[in-house]
Amino acid sequence: MENYSGFDADSLRSSYPSTVALDDYPPSQHDRRPSEILLGFPRPPSRAHILDNTTTLASKPSIKTLRRNYMIHELPLLQQQNPYDGSKQFHPVHEAGLSYDLIAPLDDTHETPLHSLERLADLMFSSEHMLSILNNPRYLARFREFLLEERPRSLRHLTYYMTARKALKAIDYANALVRCFIDAPPPTIAVSGQVGEATHPALQWRVQEALQVLTDEELPAFITSRCINITSQVVEERVRGTLPHKFQKTSDALAEVFCLTDPSRRDNPIIFASEEFHRTTQYGMDYVLGRNCRFLQGPKTNANSVRRIREALEAGRHHSELFLNYRRDGSPFMNLLQCAPLCDSHGKVRYFIGAQIDVSGLAMDGAQMESLRALQEKQHLEDEGTPQPESVPETPRSDAFRDLSELFSPRELSLTHEVGGNLFQPRPKTALMDRHSHGHGRSWSVTDSIEMEAIREVDIKTELFKGSLTGVYENYLLVRPYPSLRILFTSPSLQIPGILQSSFLSRIGSSSTVRDELLHALMSGRSVTARIKWVTRYNAQGRDRWVHCTPLMASNGEVGVWMVVVVDDE
Repeated sequence: MENYSGFDADSLRSSYPSTVALDDYPPSQHDRRPSEILLGFPRPPSRAHILDNTTTLASKPSIKTLRRNYMIHELPLLQQQNPYDGSKQFHPVHEAGLSYDLIAPLDDTHETPLHSLERLADLMFSSEHMLSILNNPRYLARFREFLLEERPRSLRHLTYYMTARKALKAIDYANALVRCFIDAPPPTIAVSGQVGEATHPALQWRVQEALQVLTDEELPAFITSRCINITSQVVEERVRGTLPHKFQKTSDALAEVFCLTDPSRRDNPIIFASEEFHRTTQYGMDYVLGRNCRFLQGPKTNANSVRRIREALEAGRHHSELFLNYRRDGSPFMNLLQCAPLCDSHGKVRYFIGAQIDVSGLAMDGAQMESLRALQEKQHLEDEGTPQPESVPETPRSDAFRDLSELFSPRELSLTHEVGGNLFQPRPKTALMDRHSHGHGRSWSVTDSIEMEAIREVDIKTELFKGSLTGVYENYLLVRPYPSLRILFTSPSLQIPGILQSSFLSRIGSSSTVRDELLHALMSGRSVTARIKWVTRYNAQGRDRWVHCTPLMASNGEVGVWMVVVVDDE
C-alpha cells in the first residue's frame, strides 16, 4: 500500500482501455514520467497508446476538460501534517556543562499546532460562528438551502429562532420609542414619572435556547455536508489517479481508512481495520481490534458528536460527523467520519462499516467557508493585539427599527408595502394591489408547499438509503477474501436482485488482462485500483467505472473483508 504504479499501456491493449494499479508492480520506465503521474497512483489510460503507435492524435481539449482540470488543481489539501512527525523536540541534547536538561527545554512562548486545531474546532462549532451565518444574508441563504435539501424538518428550528429574535427586536424598538418620545413628552402633556423600558427575560432566554439548538445540531451538520462535498471531489480524483502533485504526501490516507464493527458483540468492537487506519491513528492492530472506537476521543471531542453517532448506531442508520479525534501520541486531527449499517438479504443489521478522512488541513483553512475564515481572521488579529478596524457607520445610521425590519418575512414586507403609511397618507386600495396581494399569498403558499415536499422527499430518501454512506462512498461493496470473492454487502445504490452472494469478478466485464491483474491483487491482499466495465443483468455491455479495493485486516494478519469503492468514470 506504500507504492502504487500503473501498468504499461501496451500490456493492457484490448478492445476496451482499462488500467489496474497494484502495490509492487514497477512501471514501464520508458512510458512514465514523474511529472505526469503521482507516485502511487494509476495513470488514466492514454487512448493514443492503445491505438496503433504510429497513429498521432492531435485534438484540442474540450471546454469541459479544461474546466475539470482547473477544478482539480483548485482542490484543497485535506490533511495537516502531524506536529509530532519528524519533530526533534524529544531528541537528546549533549551538554558539556552542568545542565540537567536531557532534551531541549519547552519553548512555551508560542502556541503549538496541537492547540491551534483544538481552538479552531471550538470556533468552528461555536454560537459565534452560527451567529455570523444568521446575520449575513448570503450565508443565511446557503444555510437555509442546506436545511431545505437535507434537513427540512429542522427549518422549524430556524423559523422559531428568527421569529423569537424578531419579537425581541420589536421590544427593543418599543423601548427606543419610549426613550425618545414617550418619556420625553411636550410640556403641554402633564405626566407623572416615566414609563421606563420593558424587559422580557423569558423571551431572551428563548432566543438563546433556539440559537443553542441551531449551534449544537444544525451547524455541525451544515459543516459536515460541506466537507463531504469537498472531500468527495478529492477522493474521486485520487481513485482516478489524477490528483495534483501537492497531494503526494497525504494521498495514501484517501479512500483507505476503514474499519468494520460488530454490533452483536458487547460494546460494538472493531473486528477488521485497514492498515491505513492504523497509520492514521497510530494505534497498532493488537490494540485496535476488539475495542470500541471511543479510544480515539480526547479532551476536546464534542460530546454532542459522540451522542449523535451513538444514536445512529442504535437506530441502525447511516450517519456522518465531523469532529475532533486524537492519535496515540495525543495530537488531534479533524475526523470526517461516515458510518453505515451492513444488512443481509433479510434486512438484518450484521455489521457497521466506518470510513474516515483526516480533514485537519481543510479545517485549518476555514473549510472553504467565508463565515469561518472571517472569524479566524478576527481571532488572529485579537491574538496579535491588533486593533480592529473601525466599522464605517451606515448611511442612514442603523437604529432599532432598521434592526427589526431586517427580520421581516416576505409576507410582512408585502403587507408593509401595501398598507404602510396609510394613516399618514391615505390612498385607495386598487385592483392592482388586490392582485398583488393575492399573488403574493399564492407565492407564500408555494413556499410552504416546497418545504412540505422537501420533507416528503427526504423521508423517502432516508427510508431507501438509510444504510448508505454518502458522497464518493455512495457506491460500495463488501467482498469476501480470496478464494470466495463473493459480494456480501452493498450500498443501497448498488443493491439489485441477485447481487448479494454473487461473484465480484462476474461483475467485471473488462479485458482478461485487467481481470487477471485484479485477481492477482485480491489473491495477494494488496490495495488495487482498476478502471473496469461494471456488468449487471440489465447492462451486459458494462458501465465505465473505477473500483478501488482496500483490504481490512483481521487479528491473525489475514484479509477479513475487502472494501470496494465504486466511482463513475469521468
